[in-house]
Amino acid sequence: MEGILRMDQGLFLWLNQTLNHSWLDPIMLGATDLGNGFYLFPLGLILMFLFARSNFQRDFVLWASTSFVSFIIGTTLKHLIHRDRPLAFFHARILSHSVSVHVLGPPLYANSFPSGHTFSAFSTASLFAWLYPKLSLPLFALATLIGLSRIYVGAHFPIDVLGGMLIGILSTIIVRQWIAPRWLRDHAISEGPYDNR
Repeated sequence: MEGILRMDQGLFLWLNQTLNHSWLDPIMLGATDLGNGFYLFPLGLILMFLFARSNFQRDFVLWASTSFVSFIIGTTLKHLIHRDRPLAFFHARILSHSVSVHVLGPPLYANSFPSGHTFSAFSTASLFAWLYPKLSLPLFALATLIGLSRIYVGAHFPIDVLGGMLIGILSTIIVRQWIAPRWLRDHAISEGPYDNR
């Protein structure tokens, strides 16, 4: 495990420094903001309005369920694991100037694993990719960019992002397997509309 964590730390420093370019800063800040519910929520509403007007209620319930499941799993793990964020982990080495961390936005120090922005992005992307398959590629590309941006801005280690990605996808699987069939049955809606994805 120690070896994996050392690789994770080294990969963070490499990505955080190698990708660091002034022209990328606004792009990555914009991407990291999209992982915030304040921006993600209206974006999801727009997608549903454009692609699911006839099934808006159904898709909204499924999206809300997926977001809730990922939030519960992710937040619980954050408070159980208490992993230091890069700024806290490298604090002494930053002070001694042996390590440099590129930081954009507010400095964060605690509850690094998993990345909340990433599990929010991937829970939304994976659910909407199921509902609207034609959007799968751009949705997952955007979610991946959001996850990568969390490393770029100095907020998370790569394993935090990977964990957030898995939690987001797992949340959609849970909703697909247990919540969606029950909701559809209780509301007397067939699964037919999914064939129009």
